[in-house]
Amino acid sequence: MKYLSKSVLTAIAVLFILGSLDYKQNRQQKPIPQSNLPIAQQPVQPGEGKQKASPAPEDAESGHVIFENDRVTVCRLSHASDIINRLTGQTIRVNHVGAVYNICGKPAGATPLVGYAIAEGIKLVGGDQITVIGIEPAFEVLAVYPNPRTGRDRIIINKGTNTLYLYKKGELYKSYPVATGKDPLYTPEGVFKIANKIEDHGRELKPQLGERWMGLAVPFAQDNRAEKDARAPVGSKYGIHGTDDPESIGKKASGGCIRMDNGQIAELFKLVEVNTTVEIRQH
Repeated sequence: MKYLSKSVLTAIAVLFILGSLDYKQNRQQKPIPQSNLPIAQQPVQPGEGKQKASPAPEDAESGHVIFENDRVTVCRLSHASDIINRLTGQTIRVNHVGAVYNICGKPAGATPLVGYAIAEGIKLVGGDQITVIGIEPAFEVLAVYPNPRTGRDRIIINKGTNTLYLYKKGELYKSYPVATGKDPLYTPEGVFKIANKIEDHGRELKPQLGERWMGLAVPFAQDNRAEKDARAPVGSKYGIHGTDDPESIGKKASGGCIRMDNGQIAELFKLVEVNTTVEIRQH
């Protein structure tokens, strides 16, 4: 009986231990209520806390984003494009944009816009014009100029604004104020070539032409000041030249030629070769 009691006690102890283990296992398998789950730490993203990007505006017809980086969004609308500063929400509206190019760390001696250093910006190319916008240090339009539609050297003269644009290998090099014809018909419009270059050494040019002359080969059909004037096609009638009347620069004041400041025509003279294309337009 003594040994039987000891066996019974041992069996009871074993059953108690097994029951305890089963209880713990069942308890561990029960799902923890979602409300009691610990909250995971969210990773902090670089720049968190700064002003969030402004959403690009959506035009009812065709507005959509065509370019975006960490500083700006370019959104094309029906008849224009919006450039949105993602940090400040500022918006600059420009004409229709077809392509966008980053500008980073451009030194003053590089194109486009020689003479201007650009820390950060974008170049927006449209069908008729190009717009350069600075992002850093200031969000602003730096220049708007005609699209040359070429990868070669070219001069474009806008009679409406009296501005000459020089392009080197398709990129705007510099722009200069000029004087054009006092009558709209005086300065011929069209696409011409530089026929000759003359540097004055005291006898070559009349005083009113300054010290540099670049003649334009203007066909008879575009010469509105005479019929079949033999001087026009060979570059002896119309030209880009200096002046003895600096107050006329920027105005409609000439007999048909394109006048420039004497110092600026001297600079342009060195940069342009004979046979360079010159396009003269009203706008």
